[in-house]
Amino acid sequence: MSYIKTNLNTGEKLKYHSRISVKPIIINYLFLVIAGFVFGNIMTDWILGLTIATLVFIVYLPFVLIAYFGSEFGVTGKRVVSKKGIISRNASEMNLTSIESVNVDQGIIGRILNFGSLKISGRGTTTVDFANIDDPVKVRKLIQNKS
Repeated sequence: MSYIKTNLNTGEKLKYHSRISVKPIIINYLFLVIAGFVFGNIMTDWILGLTIATLVFIVYLPFVLIAYFGSEFGVTGKRVVSKKGIISRNASEMNLTSIESVNVDQGIIGRILNFGSLKISGRGTTTVDFANIDDPVKVRKLIQNKS
């Protein structure tokens, strides 16, 4: 069950709920597997390259699954919530009335594939980060229209 859905306050409705985007995960996976294959080919032959690529795939998989299933981001009618972690939990919340700025961070590939990060700043030094989400501009507009 979702952390955010189970911790909604009375009268709160979820307007946006997401996990991290699979697009940067796939890009990182492809890069690592291709790099492992090329490295193995340069060292000896294609069999070593295939072996290294397979090992990279297997070793990286648990980290990807933990990152994906351990991250949640939500916007309700009253607050924004970011949760990271499976065993240990790091949850950040901010009331919509306390938000001062919402910054979008997208690289070139993020702009092309429509994913990026949001940094939501509030009063003082408080921030809530939505890392590697799909359609960050749409989420920014949703947050700004609510606050």
